[in-house]
Amino acid sequence: MNKMTKGALATGLGVALLIGGGGSLAVWNTSAQANAGTIVSGDMGLKAEAASWTNSAGTNVTAKVKDGTYKIVPGDSLKFTQPVEVTLTGDLLKAQLSVTDTALTGDRTFNAANYTVSAVDIKDSSSKSVIGQELTQDGRYTASVTFDFKASTSGLSDTNAKYDFSKVGYKLDQIASSSD
Repeated sequence: MNKMTKGALATGLGVALLIGGGGSLAVWNTSAQANAGTIVSGDMGLKAEAASWTNSAGTNVTAKVKDGTYKIVPGDSLKFTQPVEVTLTGDLLKAQLSVTDTALTGDRTFNAANYTVSAVDIKDSSSKSVIGQELTQDGRYTASVTFDFKASTSGLSDTNAKYDFSKVGYKLDQIASSSD
């Protein structure tokens, strides 16, 4: 046999022995677990709690306003208040609370000269408005709006008139982080 054939035969036999369990072609290696943990997402929540209406005498008239039996008269004022609970769960979560239907687009038949309506506002426990503010933690806030039937209303103007507040609502929006 020539040298080339002998060399090829010896190489083939060596490879066969290694593959067949007579040794290993690999160099040393080892492994370890990353122990990276689990990513868990946060949550956001908004809950409008039971609302109330109070007249200018300080009497709670909620049931009568809701069923339409409270009849406001010139010189009277009705104030709506509603607790709003915000839940923010997330390490970098920021949000803004706002009022939907700020234009108060519900049905109304009152003459605009005979009433005033305050803007719907949402305040914290120190009476500071939180609308448009950055919120970073859970909180309980109070939404309110006041309807004043002017005492200067003359004659029988605006008898049987109505003003619908039913479309007012609240919205909680996450403020996107600058890395988005």
